[in-house]
Amino acid sequence: MKVTTHIVAVATSRLYTPLLILLALIVLVQATAGTGAGFSAGLLIGLAVALHALVFGAAVSVRAAPPALVRTILSLGLIACVVAAGLPGFAYAGKVLEVGLFALTSASATLVLQVVFGRAPTLRAE
Repeated sequence: MKVTTHIVAVATSRLYTPLLILLALIVLVQATAGTGAGFSAGLLIGLAVALHALVFGAAVSVRAAPPALVRTILSLGLIACVVAAGLPGFAYAGKVLEVGLFALTSASATLVLQVVFGRAPTLRAE
């Protein structure tokens, strides 16, 4: 979609994308360990990425979050989950697990959305 054709969608995306990211971080920080807050916060980041990619196009989304960086975040989240699950006596194991789930969910949602939106011919930026 061209930025000049849908000014309301562009303004809405520019307003709500940072708010969704801030909400995700608040959910991640404020929740107690073991409540699934990492997964919920990761889904909120995925929602922000989907909104950004729908409004500005798949190419802009890939430039904003390069796949190499997203894969690195995905692998670090997997390592954090494995470490937290392997050390149950560790005092911060619950929080490390939540952060790992957050990284896994947000990175995988970003990669999936970039692939799906990049393949769909109607969602490509002209």
